[in-house]
Amino acid sequence: IEIMLNAANLNFIAFWRYSENPAIMHGPLFVLFAIAVAAAEVAVGLALVIAVYRHFKTVDLENLDTLKEQ
Repeated sequence: IEIMLNAANLNFIAFWRYSENPAIMHGPLFVLFAIAVAAAEVAVGLALVIAVYRHFKTVDLENLDTLKEQ
């Protein structure tokens, strides 16, 4: 999914560069927004992994098959 997002970002930059009015910064602004959203996704995922590790002392999926307290 990240590769598709980066390909879309590359297309936004390319179409912005060869548009009629490149002074309007819609392409680069959208790319910056998409990069910020991707960074937020990574931060949330890392926070979830850290929370699971702190609670269960492992991130092995075989040991995380229950939701009840241990």
